[in-house]
Order: sequence, then structure tokens, then C-alpha cells
Amino acid sequence: MKKFVRRHFNIIIFPLLAVWLVFAVYWDNQEVFANPDASMYTYLDNMRYGRIGYGLESDSVGNDISFKDIEVGDIILGGYPGCAYGRFSHAAIYVGKGNVIEGYLDSGITLNSVEHFRDYSEAAILRVKTSEEAKLAAADYARRNENSMFFPLAFKPGDRIWNCTKIIWQAYMIQGIDLDSVGDIWVAPDSFYASPWINIIEERGNNNGG
Repeated sequence: MKKFVRRHFNIIIFPLLAVWLVFAVYWDNQEVFANPDASMYTYLDNMRYGRIGYGLESDSVGNDISFKDIEVGDIILGGYPGCAYGRFSHAAIYVGKGNVIEGYLDSGITLNSVEHFRDYSEAAILRVKTSEEAKLAAADYARRNENSMFFPLAFKPGDRIWNCTKIIWQAYMIQGIDLDSVGDIWVAPDSFYASPWINIIEERGNNNGG
């Protein structure tokens, strides 16, 4: 009898918790849900065509982007075909000596070589319109959060869990620069690309003839 009650309690309580969570997110972010440019609508629209994730790495043709002019604090974007949330599926911040800080589900916030961005079908280097001091500070903030926990849908508030875009957004937000061009509850890589704070230094890929 106890197992029966517990089983039925679980069947009821967990859907109710899920509904409560969705309602709480909606209530706190009504202006985002009213924004047709929010990344969640891009995601939902792409779901209709079967694009529900990071993109198809196996379909990537690579690119020949150059890193010779890259500077500390620059943002690098990469994208695979079929990404559910826009042209670009990944972002990193350049921290010098050929390395970037980026986030992955299996390794968290980590230091890697920038060279792997040539493996993407789409790639772009973005430069933030701010002082050298602010760019260095942003890169340093990202570097100090190396080995932090990764969560794919890390919402903007808080500094305990990250995804590849939130760590960059937060690093520049501390410098007084909001790189989220659409005011979303989380930041898609395409939001950086569209930000008025950004100069596009170089890009390569199928969408621009590179």
C-alpha cells in the first residue's frame, strides 16, 4: 500500500512541479515571451523541420578562417548545418597565446586551442567595441571561471552554472556591456553576431561565400 501511494504521489507531483517551473519562468520573463525575436522562438520554429540540437558535425565542410589578427577579448563563433537555434551553435572568448575559454557539457568551462574553429562550416571573429582594458578584464574573468560547471540552458541570473555563451555575456556585462541583442532569458551565439556592440572582423562559411 505504501509503494502504491508513493508511486501515485510521484506521478502527480513531478508533472505539477514541471508546470510550476514553466509558469514561474514565464511570470518572471513575460517581456521575453512577448518578443518574437527571442531565441526560443527560433528553436521552436526549427523543430518543425527536425532541427532540434547543436547541428550536424558530420556534414561540416570546414572553413579557412584566419586567426592572425585575433585579439584578447575577441569572440569566436562556430556553426554546424542544421543548428536549432540559429546560424551559429558555439561561442568562445579568446584569451591569448592561441587559446580560448569555452564551455562543453562533458568538460565544463575549459581552455582549448582556437584552431578547432576551422572545423565548423560557419565561423566568425567578433570584436567588442570597448576599451582594451575592458576586453582584457572580460578575458580574465572567463579564465578565472575555468573548470566551472556547464549547463546547456543556463539562464542569465547567477554565476554558478554556465554555457558557452553565458560566460562570455557575463564577462562583458561586468564591464557594463550587454551583448545580448534581443534581451532573452538565455543568450544564443547569434545574439552576439547581431549585437550593436560588435564589429565583425572576419567570417567564413557557406552563408557568405567563404
